[in-house]
Amino acid sequence: MKNIKLMKALTVFSAALVFQIFSATGAQAVPKCSTLTGGSIPAGGECLTTPTSLIFKIFELSLCTDAVTSETSASDKAALCQTLFSSSTGKDVDLTPGSVFSMDPGLSLVEDTYEHGLLKIGTTFSMTTAHKFSQAYTSDDSGWTGAADSSGSFCYSNGNPINPWVETLSNKSQITCSTSAFSALPVDIIMKMFGDGGTSDRLSSFQMNTEIQVENTVGGLTAKSNLYILKNDSSLSTGDVTYAASAPRQPIVGASHDREYILADQTLANPVVITGNTKGLDVQFNVTDSASFNFASGKISEIAFNGLLFIFSAN
Repeated sequence: MKNIKLMKALTVFSAALVFQIFSATGAQAVPKCSTLTGGSIPAGGECLTTPTSLIFKIFELSLCTDAVTSETSASDKAALCQTLFSSSTGKDVDLTPGSVFSMDPGLSLVEDTYEHGLLKIGTTFSMTTAHKFSQAYTSDDSGWTGAADSSGSFCYSNGNPINPWVETLSNKSQITCSTSAFSALPVDIIMKMFGDGGTSDRLSSFQMNTEIQVENTVGGLTAKSNLYILKNDSSLSTGDVTYAASAPRQPIVGASHDREYILADQTLANPVVITGNTKGLDVQFNVTDSASFNFASGKISEIAFNGLLFIFSAN
């Protein structure tokens, strides 16, 4: 089969949310934060905004002719996938709109039809969020730490990590609100299991803690993603979670865990067909409205990252 030399650039763009890593939004339509007026609290308890910075450590990006799972052997994966980028140490990439990221030099692809995209990232990434509301809101710092709440229309991430249900719960609000200016800092998001943890008994809300399937349709395109949390040897992480004995029964990943990677296999909404006439390949990541301000008891209680979509196209 003929190998086609292709352009090597990854362009980040801005569009609608589809690919979801964790913290699923509800079935109701979620409003944009920019549409809130008069101090209104959204009915679903959250509003969407676009991060000002979203940095992933990317270890692999590939196109595949069929699905890859955490149990796919290395030889089978090599037969199914064409690697666009690979790094044993990972590359920090800011996926906010306008960023550009070079893929592997000398890239070539075998003529074929590719129906899956594969992305391997670290389980810790960072997000910076800042939004000016049309009116003042109060950030619920007292509900987390007992400190004084902050208020204002300028609300932003303050550097406190989002560490959901891993070893210990974070006890600090990630949001500060100001009357006059942003002082936004990146927030580390540590995602070492899947599940929303939204019930009083979190044991029942984590049906799968290392693998999950998500399917969303936006703008007529449907993307189905299988997500896996892997150990540092790239095998599925299992057997290292316990649960607190009393409510809220949060799951706890042991101190000796080695949950290092999130592997995302996404069924492409539009398969990529590589032919002898193919001149280039474009890979786009979408992060628009991928962050949310979450409300509780009339205050902004926390921020969350809701996901992204990657789209491949050949020309």
